[in-house]
Amino acid sequence: NSIDWKSWALKAYGIGILLSLGLLLFELGKVFYLRASGKRDHTMGRLVFRHSRISSPFSFFRWIFIPQDAQYESGTWKIIDTHEQTHVQKRHSIDLLLSRVAQSIMWFNPIIYLLQRELRSVHEAQADESVLQNTTLNTYAQTLMQVSLPGYQLPIGHSFAVISSFSKRLKLMKTHKTRIRTTIISLLIISTFSIGIIGWSSLKGQDIKSSDSTDKSDLFLTLKEETMGLRRTFLRKKLTADHERIMELLQSENPDSELSYSYYAEANFKPYFDSFKPGYTPLYVGALSTDQKEELKELHRSDTVGIKIFRNNDLTQLTEMTYQEAFPEMEDIIDMSLNYIMIYSRTDEGLNHVREKIFDAKEVDELPEVMGGIEQLAKVIALDVKIPEEIERSKLPESIDFEFVVEGGQTISYLNLLTELKGSDKKNKPYYLFFGKVHNHLRGKIAAIYPWKRGKKDGKEVLVRMKISIPTKYMM
Repeated sequence: NSIDWKSWALKAYGIGILLSLGLLLFELGKVFYLRASGKRDHTMGRLVFRHSRISSPFSFFRWIFIPQDAQYESGTWKIIDTHEQTHVQKRHSIDLLLSRVAQSIMWFNPIIYLLQRELRSVHEAQADESVLQNTTLNTYAQTLMQVSLPGYQLPIGHSFAVISSFSKRLKLMKTHKTRIRTTIISLLIISTFSIGIIGWSSLKGQDIKSSDSTDKSDLFLTLKEETMGLRRTFLRKKLTADHERIMELLQSENPDSELSYSYYAEANFKPYFDSFKPGYTPLYVGALSTDQKEELKELHRSDTVGIKIFRNNDLTQLTEMTYQEAFPEMEDIIDMSLNYIMIYSRTDEGLNHVREKIFDAKEVDELPEVMGGIEQLAKVIALDVKIPEEIERSKLPESIDFEFVVEGGQTISYLNLLTELKGSDKKNKPYYLFFGKVHNHLRGKIAAIYPWKRGKKDGKEVLVRMKISIPTKYMM
C-alpha cells in the first residue's frame, strides 16, 4: 500500500489556493464594508469616505478612506489627496489585485511575496514623486510623520503613511535620481504541478545613486521613528543665558508653581494654550533674536553627552550617540522653527481630550457659549456667503447643518457636514462643493474672531459636541 504522494501534493496545493483566494475575498469584502458603512465626506472630495475603523488614510481604486474624526489642515489634505490620487490615476489597485491572484496560484513560491513587496514600494515611490513636484521634502516628511500610525496595512489598499515603511521611502526621496526608466518584469513560471503560466505585470522603477551620508540618514530616520521625543527633550533642556535669568526670576516669584517653557515657529500659540491647556498660565512671551538662536546652536554643538537608546525596547540592541549625530538638521530647525519662547506655570488639572469623554449637549450642566450666541454666529456665516451662479437657490435646503466639538477659545474640532442631498453624485457635486466653502468659512470665522467658552459638567470644563444650522435664506 504505497502512498500516492502526487495525489496528496495536489490536494495540499489546491487547499492552499482555496485558502489564499478566500483571504483575498475577505480583504475585498472588508473594503466594500468600509465603503458601504462609511460616511461620505463631500467637503473633502466626491469619493472620500470616513470610517471609525480606519486609522490612517488609504485608497482602493477610486475610493479614498480616512479616519472618521480626522481633521486635516488644507495643506496637509492637499498632500494626502495628491498622494492617493496618484495611486488612483496610475491604477495601482489593479496591479495589487493581479499580484494577489498570482500569489494565490503560486502561494508556495517565496519569490512572489518578494515581488509583491517591491511592487508596493514602486507604487509608493511614484506617489511620493508626484507629491514632491509641488512640495518640499521637509514639509512632506513632517506630514508623513504627523499622519502616520503604526498598525495593520490592508494588503490590497495603498496607505498614505505606515511607520514601518518610513525609512525606505524617505531614503528614496533623499537620494539623487540619475534616471527614471520604464521596465517590464514578466513572470512566466510553470509550477511543478503543471498548473500553467502567470500573467504579466508592469513595474516602473528608478535607479538610485546613494550619497556618502545614506547610512547616517537611514539611521537618523529609524531613530526618528522610534524616539520622536528626543528632539523635544533637547529643546526643553536648552535655554539661552537671558532666558535662564528670566526663568529663575519667575520661579522665585512663583515658588509653589511648576514652570516650563516651549519654543514656537509662529506667534499663534496663545490661542492654542487657551484652547488645549486649561490650567496653563503664560508668564513670559518673547521673540528669539539672531544672537539667541546662535547661542542655542552653540549649546547644541557643545552637547557631547551620549544618548542610550534601546531599539524596539530590546535590551540587546543598544545604540549610543550624541544629539548632533541623532539630529544633524537641528541647526536648521533652530533657524526656521524656534522663533518664539513662552514660559508658563501649570497645574495638574487639564482638559481631557480622549474621544470617549466628548459629551453631547444634553449631557452637560453648562453648554459652550460663543460670542453673541450660536444663532447669531450662524446668521453671520450665512450673510458672508455668496451662492455660486451654477447653484439654484430653490434647490438648497433651509439650512446647511454641521456638527463639531468645542475645544475652547478659537478652536473647534471634528467639524463634519450633516446635510445630505438626494440624487446622483454628479448632479449634487456643485452643491457639495458649495457646502465645503461654508465649512471652511465657519472654521475660519471661529479661528479669527469668534472664541468659545467651554462647556461644564460637574464643575469641570469638558469637550462638548454641538450642532449649528446655517440658514440659507440669508445667503446672497
